[in-house]
Amino acid sequence: MSGKAFLVDTTKCSGCRACQVSCKQWNNLPGEKTTFFGGPEYTNPAELSAITFNHVKFFPVDRSNPEKPMWTIMHKKCYHCEEANCMRVCPQHAISRVEGWVVIDQSLCIGCGACVNECVYNVPHILDEDVKRYGAEGIIKKDKSYKCHACMENPREVPLCARHCPTGALTYGERASLVKRGLARVKEISAEYPHANLYGLEEFGGLRTLTVLKDRPEKYGLPVGEKAKAIDLAKAEAIRDTYAFLSIFTFGLPSLKRVAYRISKSMVG
Repeated sequence: MSGKAFLVDTTKCSGCRACQVSCKQWNNLPGEKTTFFGGPEYTNPAELSAITFNHVKFFPVDRSNPEKPMWTIMHKKCYHCEEANCMRVCPQHAISRVEGWVVIDQSLCIGCGACVNECVYNVPHILDEDVKRYGAEGIIKKDKSYKCHACMENPREVPLCARHCPTGALTYGERASLVKRGLARVKEISAEYPHANLYGLEEFGGLRTLTVLKDRPEKYGLPVGEKAKAIDLAKAEAIRDTYAFLSIFTFGLPSLKRVAYRISKSMVG
């Protein structure tokens, strides 16, 4: 697996949200309607959304060792799986790879929610209302799926989220190089964090967002083993084939296409 990738290091994240803010500014994404404590601890907003592509999550303090309580903060974005479920199930082929990154073409998206339902990381989201772009003309259209596109839609040499990280908790570069760096970091912190690991080496065929974790992936709500394997390709193709037939009767209307997809999925089972 060659090409670019991100490396997240949870031992270095200070929770400043520079990644979160810079992503919104670069992509002209508006702010969320939220409360001060939107999620656990200081997490705000609560999760990724159709207008939040980078997210900083604060996990509750682990007090299992009273002499050394551990507070973990983790940057999250699309993991850009090599075997991406969202791409496999999209009936419109609206999801494809651009320089290795998993990108959604909103002009083809019908908002059926297939990608939302099949992503175990809860990354893509359907926008439920038109919203005005922040600092730019135009709107972000409702009934479309959105997520991180690794700055492929408005290219730059280094995505702004990584460019503005002040602690080195989020870096960008060649995946092979980042894997080596991540494994070296795990070895470096293993005495302090005996369950430290590099997440993303094998999950879904390999991820382009690699993460140095202080503890087992399950502690962060990340899937492992059978839960981190791609959906059966034969089943996905059967759903798409059924949808291709039913969509003939939708007159090209997105609302009817969404209904056709749901029927296709229920027929295949």
